[in-house]
Amino acid sequence: MISTITLDTYKQQISSGDAFNLSDSFNGRVGDEQVPLVVQFKERGLAQQFQDGLVPFLTGFVGNLDENDQVTAETGEAVSYVGTSDDIVGLGRVKMNLPGTIFPQEGYFYGFLGLQNADGKRVTTFNVWFHVYNGNPDMFVNKAPFRSELQKLLDESEQLISKTDGAIQAKLIEWQNAINKLITDGNTDLDTYKQRVSLAEGQLNDLATKIAANDIPTKTDLNKTIADLTGRLDDLDDQFTLNPVNPWMTAVSPDIEAQLSSYETTINKADGVVRILNLQDTHTSEAAIGDANYQLAAPKSIDQIQSLNMIAGDIDLVVANGDNINGNETKAMNIHRNQQFVDTVHGVFDSKPVLITLGNHDDGSVFDTDADVLTLPELTGIMGYSKYAQGENRPGGTATYSYYDFKGAKLRVISLDGFENPEVYNADGTIKYKRASASVFTETQLKWLVQALTLDADWHVIIFNHSPFKGFYRNTPYSTMTDVNHDVLNQILQAFANATTLTTTGNNTDFPVNITADFSKQAKGMLIACVFGHEHRDAAKQVINGVPAIERTCDIAVGEGRTVDTVSAYGVDVIEVDTVNKTINFNRFGAGSSVKWTF
Repeated sequence: MISTITLDTYKQQISSGDAFNLSDSFNGRVGDEQVPLVVQFKERGLAQQFQDGLVPFLTGFVGNLDENDQVTAETGEAVSYVGTSDDIVGLGRVKMNLPGTIFPQEGYFYGFLGLQNADGKRVTTFNVWFHVYNGNPDMFVNKAPFRSELQKLLDESEQLISKTDGAIQAKLIEWQNAINKLITDGNTDLDTYKQRVSLAEGQLNDLATKIAANDIPTKTDLNKTIADLTGRLDDLDDQFTLNPVNPWMTAVSPDIEAQLSSYETTINKADGVVRILNLQDTHTSEAAIGDANYQLAAPKSIDQIQSLNMIAGDIDLVVANGDNINGNETKAMNIHRNQQFVDTVHGVFDSKPVLITLGNHDDGSVFDTDADVLTLPELTGIMGYSKYAQGENRPGGTATYSYYDFKGAKLRVISLDGFENPEVYNADGTIKYKRASASVFTETQLKWLVQALTLDADWHVIIFNHSPFKGFYRNTPYSTMTDVNHDVLNQILQAFANATTLTTTGNNTDFPVNITADFSKQAKGMLIACVFGHEHRDAAKQVINGVPAIERTCDIAVGEGRTVDTVSAYGVDVIEVDTVNKTINFNRFGAGSSVKWTF
């Protein structure tokens, strides 16, 4: 039975800077080949996600311990092993089949075990040691995992040799070496044959499993792949059809250009007014699968974003409020589509600050199997937050929630991420809180929100989140989705809106929450609005327990009265906030109408 060794990369939980003794679970023997060392890497108790091409490595020295109970270059022989992606077996585990070069002599292995990326940079490292014993190499020899009767006879002869002196001992050793050579040479062809048979059996078993699971590629799968390739070609083609006057104006009609130009004159350009562009539910995609309306509209969505360069000079801040992509393509294309969205937004609006958060579609979980769903680290890696930073406050530089301050207007714009959903896995390896069916607010995000809402009494706040908070707008989507810590979030917002104190806890064991907040020294009414999307509709302003909210429609030609390649395909708001005159105006371009109120 091969033992699994568990190591947590969050070393504070391990509470030891000394070398880890692996000898209770693993040891080697001189001459062993293909010895399986199985290690499960965790991070804060959760299975390690092998991003950025991470692979395991083992390096150190084998020999005698020195006065510090270590093996160094002076007392041992250097050994090293670097694994490949084939060593990764899932659920944070790696299985390294260590070669005989790791066990060159009797003594102790002392060195480092950990993970490194494709560039050879070590991401995490543990000091470890184990025994290397002398004797016949039969601990984990894959090519001969048993002792034949002849080998047992050799074992007995070895014991006899150890008790014999002189010329007789030398002759016995010579005979034993000769017999060992015969065994090794004679087994070569048989070993090759066995390996080929084993490989064939494995391939047949894999095929049988796929057939049983209906995992053989179908015509639909091939069509999806073709659509993805076509999407990439279309993206390349766009680069060669740029408008010579305004290079961002690709595939947009003269009528739309004229109406955008007219709309630009309606934007409030008065001093002190903050202008926030809300990109809501853009659902960019090129895949010709799924809903027929999306097949027509989604490829045009990126063109609509590009056309907004005509008003970029009037914008102070851009908020991309989730469902930035449709997520109905392959994993590779969903990565590409997210990257395309991020780069396009930053290209169109140049040096303007941008707050980009996630929706339930952006990881592909609405359409794809768990294996193809983008993880939180993959999504944050795509966002390029540090690359494009323009003064946004973003915890750790990679969080999917953030805020931006307009100090002159004393306005803080907060972008929350109700689909942060750090990966938690069920016992069978499936995702427990898929963004397609669950919305999670972590304690870390909620505590950050409390700090973000702790402001002087003369400041104001506007908050964005992809979907309505629990209890707002018919409680959609939480009548069918799992909500985690939404009750705590609502209590925080109510305490802030009404200038009161709060102590509360959550009830989810995967994401425990304990919150204390004191807004009693602030003023009531500092919260101007919570802005939602998700339902692809405009809904009237709603106030619950002092928390004001509004729901705005999608910026894609989906829904009644929405037609591609016309102004009705758009559903964009420039949100004009005047903190002096206490007004907020959702100035609409496209389908729907503008909304304004005082606060």
